[in-house]
Amino acid sequence: MAKTLLSIQDLQARALAELRKQPGCSGIRVIAINRIADQRAQNNWSMCVLSAGAADANTAAGAALNVQRALRHDYDLTTD
Repeated sequence: MAKTLLSIQDLQARALAELRKQPGCSGIRVIAINRIADQRAQNNWSMCVLSAGAADANTAAGAALNVQRALRHDYDLTTD
């Protein structure tokens, strides 16, 4: 199945919305989507939490890994 291509802004908005649905993560403020340029990589992006806000930092980081894993099955970044 082909992945849906999203702009970095659209992927960031989608990922943040999904992340805020995770238990204890509704207060997360800022995430970053980073482009991966290595052609050998299975995915062309990664995600990290920049500001956990009211969420526990460890909870936010663990949830980010889970959300990233789930979203990578369906989405890739568009090429610029």
